[in-house]
Amino acid sequence: MNISGIRRSWMLGLVAGALAGACAGPASAQEAQGRASEDGSGLRFSGFGTLGASRVHAPAGWGFRRDLTQSASDARWRADVDSRLGVQANYALSERWELVGQVIARKRGTYAHDSDAVEWAYAGYRLNADWTLRAGRVNVDSFLMADYRNVGYGFPTARPPVDLYGVLPTTLDGMDVTRSWIHADVQWRAKIATGRASIGDVDSAPQGDVHRLFAVMASREEGGLLLRASYAHMRIDMNPPVEAMNGLLQLASLPVPAAAAQASLLFRRAGARSHWGTFTGFGLRHELADWQWSAEWVRMAAEPLIRQTSAYVVVGRRWGDWTPFVGYGRTHDAMPALVVPDWQTTLAPVLGPAGAAQAQELGAAATAAVNAARALQSTRLIGVRWDVHPQAALKLQWEHVDIRPIGSSLWSRANGAAGRAHVVTAVVDFIF
Repeated sequence: MNISGIRRSWMLGLVAGALAGACAGPASAQEAQGRASEDGSGLRFSGFGTLGASRVHAPAGWGFRRDLTQSASDARWRADVDSRLGVQANYALSERWELVGQVIARKRGTYAHDSDAVEWAYAGYRLNADWTLRAGRVNVDSFLMADYRNVGYGFPTARPPVDLYGVLPTTLDGMDVTRSWIHADVQWRAKIATGRASIGDVDSAPQGDVHRLFAVMASREEGGLLLRASYAHMRIDMNPPVEAMNGLLQLASLPVPAAAAQASLLFRRAGARSHWGTFTGFGLRHELADWQWSAEWVRMAAEPLIRQTSAYVVVGRRWGDWTPFVGYGRTHDAMPALVVPDWQTTLAPVLGPAGAAQAQELGAAATAAVNAARALQSTRLIGVRWDVHPQAALKLQWEHVDIRPIGSSLWSRANGAAGRAHVVTAVVDFIF
């Protein structure tokens, strides 16, 4: 999508938010819910938003992003990293049926679609007090912040930890079934889901496709302690450039064993073919008196594309309306970096100098693309949240990021070198 498309997507979300705000008026979501009819039907509006500004000090040309769906920018002062406006409409057709839609206006990458502004669009059916079915576009309910990762008011930090949430999809086009029940004062929840999603860096290339996905999730909550575990199995298509992949296939068939093996490896690592992948995640959130802390661990494996492990922990302590917090996050892709093959020399006797030069150029570009997808970095953060209003919070946060060599995929237009960055952020989160 071109620049005008990005602006169009942004404006569509803003218009939807403005219309919803006009319809809802000054009333809160709870008040709107109270106006629903006694038979359970009715229309409710609610919304959320963030106004943010960040000062980024990073290697020259590198752009900070909170996730891979954002556009590239190496500007020092940024207002588009966290700023967003969202509105949600819930229409209860009856006590059992409900329609839900959520639209979010925020800046997205070059290859984003206008429809990406629609975060949720599903029909829900409550069979009884325990069982619920949803079908349409739903959230990927495999993470602690799955329901509210765009709702900054719902968590203490300025944004979800980038080391873990930066690469995770937000929406699933499909369906899920949930069972919730209480036993011995313990709230249990179990869910199965199936469908498809999109992954990848939206600013540099069209997104890859995750399909034939099957996921399970279970959670246990008691006395302020929430424990979650999730697992997913899926098929992944990254859709790399066809011409480049055909060129690698031709090189892999040459009667030069070393070059053929290198071309074959590049072909597989570039994601030219579909691969089965798995996702495993564990998370906990604990609120005890004035203390609150959360931690999450995720492993994504789809060899030879990725073998990535990410984790974070955030701890905060509340004093009245103030909540200072500290945190640490880390992500590591265990798939090895590749070295640019020397096909200029190896293939000259077979392809001639000109053909070998073209092969060398292809090998260098493919190697750079594979290595650019690796994420190896750690983040230390400290900040404070001030609840200035029952429905608004001001946050200040400082982050120090260490990026290892050939591990800068979470940054836009990075060159793969090792680097350090500092990000200072101020945001105002609100709900209505």
